[in-house]
Amino acid sequence: MTTSRRRLFALVLLVFLGGAACGASPSVERQVAARDAATRAGAAGALTPGAASSGSSGLAPSVSGSVGGLSSATTLPPVSGSPGGGVSTGPATASAGPGPASSSGSSSAAATAAPAPSGGNGGATDTGVSATSIKIGGTFFNGSYLDQFSQVAEQSAKAYFQYINDQGGIYGRTINYQTCDTSATATGTQGCLKNFGDQAKVFIMGPSLDFNLDTVQPYLAQHQLPWVGSSALYGAEFQSPWMFPTQLRGTDVGALIATYAGQTLHVKTVGVSYLNEVAGPECTQRVKDVAAKAGFQVVVTASNAEIETGLDNQVSQIQAAHPDAVLFCNDPINTIKFIQAAQRKAYKATWVGGFVAADVVPQAAGSYAAGMYGFTGYDFYNLNTPGLQQYRQITSYYYPNIFHHFYEQATYVGAEVIVAAIRKAGPNLTRQSFLAALRSFTDYDTGMGLHINFANIASSQTSSGMMLQADNNLKWHVVSGRFSALA
Repeated sequence: MTTSRRRLFALVLLVFLGGAACGASPSVERQVAARDAATRAGAAGALTPGAASSGSSGLAPSVSGSVGGLSSATTLPPVSGSPGGGVSTGPATASAGPGPASSSGSSSAAATAAPAPSGGNGGATDTGVSATSIKIGGTFFNGSYLDQFSQVAEQSAKAYFQYINDQGGIYGRTINYQTCDTSATATGTQGCLKNFGDQAKVFIMGPSLDFNLDTVQPYLAQHQLPWVGSSALYGAEFQSPWMFPTQLRGTDVGALIATYAGQTLHVKTVGVSYLNEVAGPECTQRVKDVAAKAGFQVVVTASNAEIETGLDNQVSQIQAAHPDAVLFCNDPINTIKFIQAAQRKAYKATWVGGFVAADVVPQAAGSYAAGMYGFTGYDFYNLNTPGLQQYRQITSYYYPNIFHHFYEQATYVGAEVIVAAIRKAGPNLTRQSFLAALRSFTDYDTGMGLHINFANIASSQTSSGMMLQADNNLKWHVVSGRFSALA
């Protein structure tokens, strides 16, 4: 599908889901609209490696220039407080500065705002670092069929970085977070990355929600460029020593939904609806691996591509096998389409979704989504734990109309852990000191339930999550405590 057709589909989809501009205040929406118009005018042809996808420079404005319209009705928490409101639960307490910090990424002492040392911070200590700023890049598939999820994921990271900047930055430096729209094409991703690395000269790549991140590993290795907060849609992101995703990988999601289906729902047979690329295949394979241990059989699978007009054929394929439940290793949009197609065919089973923790999923899927289960690796965004309260407070302050979902939580955490590692690395910031600080977080408490081992990002030892269920009003509610997968 061409880039222009993808964008047209994204616009149609927003109308179909009842979505308007996603999340920002009117002034920000105007800025984003202007940026997107310039992008489309400057990228009428297919993107090629090295080509810009966000205007003449290939880069959207930095966060300091693209975040505005602050809500005076919301009060921000001080940076000296941890996400747990003084409780040792989150990344703001990971390190107060260059001194010792807990290897777990959590400390009983609250972090402070890390002002510049009296003797200066060392100035330009590495690529992308000056005496006053730190350049960080990010890629987003805002031109794809998952556009509305991508836009607010970008806003979430921008909000946290702006929050840090508004508190004075880190050792006299502010975060200059630059983003690039890849339109979900491989050439777009490659072009954005090369622009960031070769031209913009960023310090690191940061929070991103993008396809094609299985193509970036050679470039990152060649340029020794870390990427923190990537989308975790590909197994390759967990195998590169330069990549640090902040979301569970597809294999973990598959294992966790399979564990819940077998041990809690006591199903005996399941079908699997899955996306035939990115995280879908490995999620499905893991469901099969765990099935015997969880006490059920996978009797049928049905795959779909990213862009599908409808999933009626896939529904018929699964319906013919009469499984007790249908597990979804699918993206949110195709899960919606499956349930809508099932309603047209009057087919109802127990639905268990792996990538569905967003309000729009049951609401757009319709009445047949009532009672469906949905997994989330992060604590449900509507709960009132201290970490979740602070996350909502910061994101809604800068983007008053933002909506929350699991992708957006991951980019927010990516921004948090970057700041924590920069603080721990100290004023003389280099990629080497940053990576050493990051890898010291062996049990990083995100403040939103999930713990991440940045010393061994491929480890699933801390993988866990909770289950949601949609009520008759198509609203999610938590129906389980945090649980782990069968080994």
